[in-house]
Amino acid sequence: MQFLVAYGVRADGTRQLLAFVRSRGESQVAWEGLLDDLYQRGLDGHQLQLIVTDGCPGLAAALQPVYRRVPHQRCWVHKLRNVLSGARRRDHAAMKADAQAIYQAASLAEAE
Repeated sequence: MQFLVAYGVRADGTRQLLAFVRSRGESQVAWEGLLDDLYQRGLDGHQLQLIVTDGCPGLAAALQPVYRRVPHQRCWVHKLRNVLSGARRRDHAAMKADAQAIYQAASLAEAE
């Protein structure tokens, strides 16, 4: 057994636990159940600015039927871990610094 968990993050950076459920896995059906529950309780997505996920394919697929109009982004930490797993250890610090410069850029042009 495991838990599927959803947090909300406000503009000021404060986090709030929105929902959690015990599950046998991270399938699309399992995630849709949690997301449908959030939707039914009033989180209809109109004020959501971005959904960030850890890269779980089931969760990414479950977003489409419930929150298709909300932009989706993969978590930088999870993405960077995957990238670094295929790189030489001596390159990790430079790669982390380069990634940080991208995601902390003030504009798209600066990030590019």
